[in-house]
Amino acid sequence: MDLISPHIPLSLFAGLTLYPFLFQVVQRQQWVKEILPPKAGTQKFYHLCNKMVASTHSTTMTITGAYLLLTVDWSKNDISTYKSSITPFLVGLELGYLTQDTVFEFYQRIQFGVGSNLILFHHVAVILGSAYYLYALTLTNPGPYFIGMLSLMNLSTPLLHLRWVLQSRGRTFFNSRLKRTVDTALLVSYFWCRIFGNWWMSVSIGAKMGVSWYEAPRYIGKKYTVTTTIMFLMNLVWWLILAKQWTKSVQTFYGTKQRDGLKAKKVE
Repeated sequence: MDLISPHIPLSLFAGLTLYPFLFQVVQRQQWVKEILPPKAGTQKFYHLCNKMVASTHSTTMTITGAYLLLTVDWSKNDISTYKSSITPFLVGLELGYLTQDTVFEFYQRIQFGVGSNLILFHHVAVILGSAYYLYALTLTNPGPYFIGMLSLMNLSTPLLHLRWVLQSRGRTFFNSRLKRTVDTALLVSYFWCRIFGNWWMSVSIGAKMGVSWYEAPRYIGKKYTVTTTIMFLMNLVWWLILAKQWTKSVQTFYGTKQRDGLKAKKVE
């Protein structure tokens, strides 16, 4: 967690190098190749390996962010100026991961002709915000509470990738109780860590500074506020998409059950 300079944490290089290395290791594992059905193509397998790396990163960020938030006595330490080596570590790791994952997005477009403009835009927004943080705020305003709360946004990512894996294994998953469970857990965790958590962060920072929650973002730097606001709005859009999918999934599930029940009565 030591800094090479005030603005360049070692975790930045770790994210840029260890995650691509982990991808190569995962890609060579036989058990990973057996997760998807034989008919899955190279692009799907490549995507699976990338999602496993993403889940590893998200878990690391969530646990470390929670550790930062829970081990500091915020009643005695200022949430915006308290200095912790964990703060730049988290920002550097996130910046390193997103940078190499953005390269993956471009590679997908070139190699397989597929890609997500929304994910690409999200990554660029967070990269700019993280880079600005490391450049301008590391010494004067470390903001550990702010960074810790942002790190918790990774909580829902492993569930998102688990759903993708289950969906990729076959259509039997699409109308099962397991899908209802996974979809509900994803919907709730996504809202808690990315929507409610973002709002609560503003409430906490605003309370400490004696301002309203909607005024708090102005105190963390204009450029950083712009990028995090964009990220929040995109998370809100994604959650609404998840909510729509969840509603449709539940309606389909119970609609199928009713039809099966009617068929059974007719047979009797």
